[in-house]
Amino acid sequence: MLFHPALKKTSALLAAMLVMAISWGALHLPGASLQMVTFAFLSSSALCGIPDLKTRTLRSLQMVCGAAVIQFFIGLTGDYPATEFFVFTLITFIILRTMPDHQTSIIVLLIGCMTLPAPPEVTVSLYRCIDIAFAGIAVLAITTISNSFVSRTATNAPGVPYTTGESAIITIELTIGFIIFQISKHEQFVWIMLTILFVHMAQTTTVDLSKLAEERISATLLGILLGGIYLAGFCSINYRFIYIVPFTGTLGFFLLYLKNDYFLFTLLFMFSITLFSDWILGTANRFNFTEVMFIRSISTATGGVILLCGKNLLQKELIQ
Repeated sequence: MLFHPALKKTSALLAAMLVMAISWGALHLPGASLQMVTFAFLSSSALCGIPDLKTRTLRSLQMVCGAAVIQFFIGLTGDYPATEFFVFTLITFIILRTMPDHQTSIIVLLIGCMTLPAPPEVTVSLYRCIDIAFAGIAVLAITTISNSFVSRTATNAPGVPYTTGESAIITIELTIGFIIFQISKHEQFVWIMLTILFVHMAQTTTVDLSKLAEERISATLLGILLGGIYLAGFCSINYRFIYIVPFTGTLGFFLLYLKNDYFLFTLLFMFSITLFSDWILGTANRFNFTEVMFIRSISTATGGVILLCGKNLLQKELIQ
């Protein structure tokens, strides 16, 4: 029996997410967190379309090593803002330029940026490196099983790395976001960089970057708002209603794979992240929903503006 490609990728993504979430809770992995779960399901989506085991293993190793390197150096330099700025900019450019394709570059940088608000501690960053390796092994096993349901004649077009010019432009975009994040001293401003990265990951030759940025901004606000309504309604009655999170998040990716619907993907993703933010704090420590909605929406809009400013430069680079 052969699965539809969208269903196959989504199933692998959900399995990877649940394996890491269960490992996080049951095995008490010291560095495991939302970043590790995110790395698992994003890397599974990247590996699932690669039928060749050797290529898939190499790609997994590249993502694990890249994600571990940026984790370590962020932990090492976190107490020294000027050094962290230099290291972040340099590593960002190196990852964009050396990773085998666009998707793997963005995944590695997403995990790095998600770690920026974490306390700067080398030991904890080393724990996260170990858990990234654990996630890499788990995802490789899951995607190998998933690919057994695919025709042996299936092929996956090889991706291309970012050019030097593209890498420089995206690095500048992320560096601007990083500066704003450092000046603001508010963890929600990391969404400036996350917005830039998610939009670049969704960008294709047939989809205009401006349209993706607009959809990201509007869907983010709506997704957070619906998440708040859901928390205030269903979850206030019974907190078990929050267990819908893995499935709404996965549904967003399924619609993205099936219909390339970036608006619905973002809406469901932000809905899920809003619930998850409340979930990890527990019922006794509800996060400030109004602040999250306001600042995260501003951060997303700022990321969108930065993207649009860099759009013309990227188009000129592509023409060349």
